[in-house]
Amino acid sequence: MNPRLMMWPAAIGITIAGLGGVAYHQAMGVDLSVPSAVDATATSSASASRHAQRDAQRAAERAQRDVQIQVWNEALTADPVSAVSMGQLAALHLQRARESGVFNEYQQAESLARRSLSTRTRRNAATAVTLTNSLLAQHRFTEAMDVARTLVSWEPEQPAYRALLGEVAMELGDDSTATAMFNSVWTARAGLSIAPRVARWLELTNHVEKARRVLHVARTEALSRRDLSTETKAWFHLRVGELELRAGRARDAAAAYRAGLALDDQDPRLLAAMARLADQQEKPASVIAWGERAIAVRMDPATLGLLSRAYTRLGDREKASEYAQTLAVVASAQPGPYDRAWSLYLLDQEEQVGTVLEKAKAELETRRDVYGYDLTAWALYRAGRFTEARAMMAQAMRLNTPDPLLQHHAAMIAAAPTAVSASNASAGQ
Repeated sequence: MNPRLMMWPAAIGITIAGLGGVAYHQAMGVDLSVPSAVDATATSSASASRHAQRDAQRAAERAQRDVQIQVWNEALTADPVSAVSMGQLAALHLQRARESGVFNEYQQAESLARRSLSTRTRRNAATAVTLTNSLLAQHRFTEAMDVARTLVSWEPEQPAYRALLGEVAMELGDDSTATAMFNSVWTARAGLSIAPRVARWLELTNHVEKARRVLHVARTEALSRRDLSTETKAWFHLRVGELELRAGRARDAAAAYRAGLALDDQDPRLLAAMARLADQQEKPASVIAWGERAIAVRMDPATLGLLSRAYTRLGDREKASEYAQTLAVVASAQPGPYDRAWSLYLLDQEEQVGTVLEKAKAELETRRDVYGYDLTAWALYRAGRFTEARAMMAQAMRLNTPDPLLQHHAAMIAAAPTAVSASNASAGQ
């Protein structure tokens, strides 16, 4: 796969999911059942055949990628300073990271990309793209910004590079840079490495219909491409589903997720997305059905939080506690700031409020995106510091983002008393 097409949505994927009592639209007729196709014991011979073909294709793609890694490793052994070999290997490890979710693969991709760029920068921009994406996946946004800026300085005429810089700026809350970069690539928005980034910025800035058009066109283009992996095509379905879910169109979201699962019924991102959809439809049994399938493939703090809450709703405190403890272990093992999904879970449980607030404020020193302000505002609200929460929430809503999570928090904070008792205020210190 061309590394210039590689995208990684993890940084926003968790924050947009949210946790905790958001009043989403209820949609009649949303099919949340786990399809029989997923249950091998219930499949017909025809569907079993389709599944076998799909599994074989997925296995073939991954085997081909592993063979490519082997070949490029042999090339690197023959020429240990080959920038091309290191760059190709970096891109392949990044792709394997996307498919497997194994964190070390991102680190391997980063290491190889840095070695390649240290050997040669001329005509090596694709490796800088790989490095930027590997840093984004590790939530090392400031470093990613440095690399993206350098990349654009090398080849400012490339809209794909400007879109990448725009994405990093968006993650850091650098609105002016994001606006400049995305405005500059508008005429090139049909490009597959540009469209999802432009669409996300349009959505954040409350231009949902434009975002939908851009993203749907891109998805159609991606599905028609024979050079794209199944994982990438499924990712486009995921992005469409996420946009529709935030727009309150649950049935359209479900349709997009199921279309992705038709390509790969083991995609943990799509399985987790179905669990989120079920949570928002207040269907705890469906949350469990989809969520447990998702974490069987890949552990994810947000999904673990959904499972804990689903079991709580069903009155199974023991299972709820088990998932809460697992969530704490998984989230604490991740490097960097507190995982935002875990932080929201803790706040909704009214646990570790002071610690979450401290971590959230510390992250704002370098990353000032709307979701960072939202998390800080919500922590202040839980701490009973309503006046400060309002100031932070104003920053979270500065782009007028139509996300139900932000709107729910904004409404709760706006409705909070203007004066607060000393006992409440001291609880969050």
